[in-house]
Amino acid sequence: MLRSSLLKATIAKRFFSTENVIDDVIHRVDFRVGKIVRIEQHAEASHLFIEQVDLNTETTEVMPNPRTIVSGLAPFMSMESLLNKSVIVVANLKPSKFRGVLSQGMLLACSSADNKTVQLLSPPKDSLIGERIQLEGIEWQGEPDTVLKPKQKVFEQVVPFLKTNEEGIATYKGIPFITSKGKITGAIKNAQIS
Repeated sequence: MLRSSLLKATIAKRFFSTENVIDDVIHRVDFRVGKIVRIEQHAEASHLFIEQVDLNTETTEVMPNPRTIVSGLAPFMSMESLLNKSVIVVANLKPSKFRGVLSQGMLLACSSADNKTVQLLSPPKDSLIGERIQLEGIEWQGEPDTVLKPKQKVFEQVVPFLKTNEEGIATYKGIPFITSKGKITGAIKNAQIS
């Protein structure tokens, strides 16, 4: 019994060690704190919302601020509950159209195992809008890609390891996501994040 416990602890330490993310593709993904400043129902799809999300960035030719993000959150929460909510955004996905509307990012949420309940991840109170999310105890290796190239499937390699733990803390390979104000959380414990 003791040997089994030690083996499990050793495996967990190796898998969830900060050393395992030094050369990881996670460094190429740009996770940011955002704030939903406007929201509307998609005219052509009742399950989609169109959010305007402030990332406190300069507007460029390629990316405006606030950003338009199309999400499938309509079946799970009201527009009123989202307005002025602080959120976690994947800010460097290649823009793509959803039912004719260009989406310029992705809101991160956790979901129950049966996918009947979905909740957005929440940064700690007073987190700075636009702040880049960190992994606790890890220094990012350079700057994230300006735009992730879909053919390289960088974000798709990251998603399987995005989870909330038994305390509801958002993690990557077991390492908590943080802002300068503390840990990022999800209302659903031990859940997949996407």
